[in-house]
Amino acid sequence: MKTVITTDLHGCSLEFRALLKQAGLMKSEDTLIVLGDLFDRGKHSFEVYREMQALRDGMGERLILIRGNHDQFFLDCLEDRRDFSLWMYNGGGITLESFSRHGVSLNDVGDFLKSGMYWYETEQFIAVHAGLVSENPEENSRDILLWDRSVTEGHYRGKLGIGGHTPMREPVWFMPDGNMLLLQYDTGFSLPDRGFICLDTGCVYGNRLTAMVIEGERCTLTGMRHMDY
Repeated sequence: MKTVITTDLHGCSLEFRALLKQAGLMKSEDTLIVLGDLFDRGKHSFEVYREMQALRDGMGERLILIRGNHDQFFLDCLEDRRDFSLWMYNGGGITLESFSRHGVSLNDVGDFLKSGMYWYETEQFIAVHAGLVSENPEENSRDILLWDRSVTEGHYRGKLGIGGHTPMREPVWFMPDGNMLLLQYDTGFSLPDRGFICLDTGCVYGNRLTAMVIEGERCTLTGMRHMDY
């Protein structure tokens, strides 16, 4: 059994499906953690939603959804239309078009997004969307978990955090000594126990969708290039 972690799908449905296949996800036994930002900016948010529903039906609690800031935009707009312009500014218009083209109720999508956690912790790591300032997840505010980028400055020294939110050309480990290390694809390495790994590699901007595959104490990174379609 293994754990597959990816993040910041942003409507990149073909890349997401291809990435899970490349990562060797076994829906019958593995765990999948998606670190938020399912929609916005990319053209195929409905297809991402449909794929996530199918994964939830097949994997149950082994599909772990972390809430991202774009997921929060969506939910906030369902509660208060005054937040609508901010969502549109951040790519929500293309999401509305995608769902409306397929006749999907936004309330149904919202119910799915509400299942997302702000953080998820195992013995090895803390999974979040954006950032951490404390290795005790409950001590981090919602804004830190959804929006913070200070981990890229190398200030976090705690238990290993894994997140996205801040697009990088390559996956990066912000090490507990304040330095950073670019992580190589398709090369196994020991999972660090401290610092922060950012897996957002900007697929929606033409780069790659990245997944970390963890098996025991070892992990491997795999990536899927943006597809023109």
